[in-house]
Amino acid sequence: MEQIITFLNTYYLVIARYLFVIYAAIIWVQLKRCIYHRTEDTKVLAVLNVEEGAIRLPITHYETTIGRSKSCDVVIPLQVLSRQHAVLTMEDDGLWRISDTNSNGGISVNGEELEQDTLIEMGDDIVMAGAHMTLTPPARYEQRPEYMEKQKNWFAYHWGKLARRFTGRAKKLGSINMALGALTLFQLLAFLQLFLALDEKYRPALAVCFVVLLILPWVYKVSANLLGIRTITAEALAFFLTTLGFCTTASAAPYSLVKELLAFLLGFAIFCVLCGILRNLNLVMKLRRYAAVASILLLAVNLVMGTTLNGQKNWINLGFVSVQPSEFVKILFVFAGAATLEWLLTTKNLTMLILYASGCIGLLFLMGDFGTALIFFFTFLVMVFLTSGDLRAIILTCVCAGMGGLLILTFKPYIVSRFAAWGHVWEHVNGIGFQQTRTLMAASSGGLLGIGGGNGFLKQVFASDTDLVFGILCEEWGLLIAVLAVSCYVLLLLAAIRSRKTTYSSYHIIAACTAASIFIFQASLNIFGATDILPITGVTLPFISNGGSSIAASWGLLSFITAALNYARPKMKRKTRKEPERVSRRVVRG
Repeated sequence: MEQIITFLNTYYLVIARYLFVIYAAIIWVQLKRCIYHRTEDTKVLAVLNVEEGAIRLPITHYETTIGRSKSCDVVIPLQVLSRQHAVLTMEDDGLWRISDTNSNGGISVNGEELEQDTLIEMGDDIVMAGAHMTLTPPARYEQRPEYMEKQKNWFAYHWGKLARRFTGRAKKLGSINMALGALTLFQLLAFLQLFLALDEKYRPALAVCFVVLLILPWVYKVSANLLGIRTITAEALAFFLTTLGFCTTASAAPYSLVKELLAFLLGFAIFCVLCGILRNLNLVMKLRRYAAVASILLLAVNLVMGTTLNGQKNWINLGFVSVQPSEFVKILFVFAGAATLEWLLTTKNLTMLILYASGCIGLLFLMGDFGTALIFFFTFLVMVFLTSGDLRAIILTCVCAGMGGLLILTFKPYIVSRFAAWGHVWEHVNGIGFQQTRTLMAASSGGLLGIGGGNGFLKQVFASDTDLVFGILCEEWGLLIAVLAVSCYVLLLLAAIRSRKTTYSSYHIIAACTAASIFIFQASLNIFGATDILPITGVTLPFISNGGSSIAASWGLLSFITAALNYARPKMKRKTRKEPERVSRRVVRG
């Protein structure tokens, strides 16, 4: 047995380091194709008939703005209407609801003035500022726009289909099975590499962790339909990043493997529960207020009962484990801050969101957790932009935040010392620049392919498995895999953005883009801080850094992206289906 281990130690890594890159590239390429070439199954849900059919407009979104402004989803060129007059929403059960967005002319349904949002049926008489409208189902053959394209130009449609078959363009669609297969092979090779490099006493824990990592993605793929999930691209990316996280933890902090595994399973359970909740948008809207209150209370308890570590009072010691509440507050912040289109257009100000965000950020400043406070502030800016699109409000907020930052530096001048080595760490190689200089040396020594998991020297530096984990990735697994890992966060953001065409509600797209932005911004702070491009802020690298609260919260945030990718088709009740009517050629769309 010793001869086999000696032989593997001598020759295994020579071949494996190339295979690591090949399998990681396969995972990335297949998942990128799944995201970028994802088919958008758009269909006409209903037809809005204006003035007894003089104008017939297709409804293709589950939340549709109606008005005379070109920014509306359905544009009605009547001057009597407000620029944004109403919101038409399709419920989970297939029924339709109409809401007045504080329009000038008002709305009435079947002769009754609309005082609040109300359900409507097909054929109801809807009057907007004197303009009569009715909602009717589309004809079956007109429900899919691609069918209309086929009818318009039969030859071009079939010629394009034939060309895609022979040119291989159809093969650009990624394969989840191929990505998971490459992930399994990557995990097996990584396990063997770490098994050879680690001390014998850590090998049982390593084996248990990788058995779970090997089995769970396939079990989830088979059972995801129970949560109404058909696209598991985002989860596959997270499994790959989590695998890299276990690899770096096994190298730098092998005694934490069991704790990290339990935290990962907790995060996966939170992910599943949130996916179940996000599937029911009515339940989400009822829980938003409770989530906001819970997040404020959680931070307040942390401020009172927290334990100070490295100058930050952001931990609560429960005796058997320490928890970082601010990580879980990120989930609650996104859950409470995102909103539906109806709420956005009927609520003309963002006062509640501003007060809520200010409370969270203020408590984080009092705890001394400036890195997390910066993440929350960035998250707030993303939400403001997505919910209002008002650049002036964002600029004003940034100016106020800058003035507040200067005020804080005046009363707490010791914070300036954290920036003392920024930009010139090589002048303080053995002092305040010790961590960054060792990270840069380790990253350069790893080259493109790395020196092998468990073989690096950066693991001996303080916080190498948390703040400096990008350095371990570069040193032990190579720059190529480190770059692929970073680009996975970009793919998560791309997946969130591309879900906008089929997502059921604006709540899902706002929450998904906000969660993906948190991943991008937090990863930027971690990586650029470790490499001296930015000051070190002490934030973790999502899914990869060692930390139970961090990995659990990362999987919780992932649920918002999964919801946006999957929850796009309300269930239709049979009783709501009536005889379809033909849609005329005259269409006006925003």
